[in-house]
Amino acid sequence: MSLKEFNTKGLVEFKGSKRGIIVNIKRFASFDEIKQGIIERLESSIGFFNGARIYEINCDYLSDIQIIEIKYDISSRFDVEFVEEYEKKEVCNFQTKYVNNLRSGENIEFDGDVIVMTDMKSGSQVSSTSNVVVMGNIEPGARVMANGNVVVMGSVKGFIHAGAIGNENAYVVSNNLNARVLQIAQNIAEAPEDEDYEEEKSIIPEIALVNNGRIVVESYSPKVIK
Repeated sequence: MSLKEFNTKGLVEFKGSKRGIIVNIKRFASFDEIKQGIIERLESSIGFFNGARIYEINCDYLSDIQIIEIKYDISSRFDVEFVEEYEKKEVCNFQTKYVNNLRSGENIEFDGDVIVMTDMKSGSQVSSTSNVVVMGNIEPGARVMANGNVVVMGSVKGFIHAGAIGNENAYVVSNNLNARVLQIAQNIAEAPEDEDYEEEKSIIPEIALVNNGRIVVESYSPKVIK
């Protein structure tokens, strides 16, 4: 069954609030139905929603990772912004997942920090509602998506999305930051198509962060992060 065949009538409700638009899921449906229902609603009034701020997606049975995936898909297709109250996030039940082996094609999803103890091979993916630390390299074709920051002890040649649900204070740190695609919140930087990945540059720790709506990469210094 294709997404277009789903019955999304009466599934999604958009309500205004002082903080932004609240999206309520009115009945039980699959992840694909919910995502398609939100997309159809945005497409039906695309002029109205251009530049809109979505504060929250209310659904009791979707995981935090699924909510992040929906927000990422929407923000990549529409001119909308997701607003989060980061200062109110609770850390009392903070958890960390250690990944000792990560095979090509393996997908790790976790509600908390993820620490990958090895290289990330092409086709592997890590999604986290918090921060991600990779002790090795992120190879071409590997992907990291984190609600928080991403720190890589080796080189980066794959895809990284930090601050995945709109946190422009997120950052990426690496010993060799040469990502094919680097995204922080809604801001995207892509490497040139003719980039030669075989030619390694000097190992200089670098940090990528958002400055005036653009991703800037500079030599890392502890003074950069306040």
